[in-house]
Amino acid sequence: MEQKNRGQGLTLVLCVILLLVNLWQGVRLSALEQRVIDAQRNIKDDIQSLEASLREQAQEEEKLVRSWTYAPSVNMEKRCVEVAVSAVLKQWQEDTAAELVWISENGGEGGGTVPLSGGGAGTFAGTLELPLDKLQLEVGLYVVLENGGARHRENLGLLGSVWELLPVQCDSRGGGTEAEFMKGVFTVYEWSAELYAKEYSLPETEGHVFRLRRNGEIAAEQAAEPGDRADSYFCGKLSSEARPGDRMALTFFCRDENGLGYEHLLRSWIAVEERDVAGDSSAWEEWPRLTWD
Repeated sequence: MEQKNRGQGLTLVLCVILLLVNLWQGVRLSALEQRVIDAQRNIKDDIQSLEASLREQAQEEEKLVRSWTYAPSVNMEKRCVEVAVSAVLKQWQEDTAAELVWISENGGEGGGTVPLSGGGAGTFAGTLELPLDKLQLEVGLYVVLENGGARHRENLGLLGSVWELLPVQCDSRGGGTEAEFMKGVFTVYEWSAELYAKEYSLPETEGHVFRLRRNGEIAAEQAAEPGDRADSYFCGKLSSEARPGDRMALTFFCRDENGLGYEHLLRSWIAVEERDVAGDSSAWEEWPRLTWD
């Protein structure tokens, strides 16, 4: 009987060992399968990346424009932004003709063509005029080339919004607000504005003023004080009557060296329940505002 029990015990031990071996092999097999899956995924990603790189290279080789540049400036007389565009071609002929096409990228009305004149060495240049009464217009540029009767249209890219081409841009540096609607008063305090130029050097400016607007009308204003950085300006405190439902806006006004006035929105709010305000993102579509007198 004892020998029989030993035999059963040995059998049980062997079964346990066999089970553990099977489990271990299963784990190894599962890990191997996962490694195979990962390898297949990596190979697929590498193939897709290579295909994308080859497509991009082929598209780049098909392009006829080597490089292009632009330089905006404000025409006070025509009340427009003039954008001088220059494109350098990879290949050209004596009879190569080129024109610049601009379109509205955000669904608004606008668009036109501008002939580009050759300046030798494959360089073609022209100037397009963008209206300053459509500052939110997003402009996309194309160039159309004609060589011996064959036409080629090439996308240069997005020029940006008309307002982004203005020589004076403005950022706000946050301050505070205080809403006392039980007293009918809304106050902003310790706000700053910082002027900058997106593409070129900032022109000289003057007449720096902070304005607090209520429902579009100027409710209070204050001459700006020099800030702690170059081309930055500081506002102490501005208060206005306000009731729930009113739209309040803090703006910064200045004029450039040509007399063009810029009023930039720093922050906007909607007065809601007592002692509270909410941000008003829709107001940004109305700014900046330009004045000519």
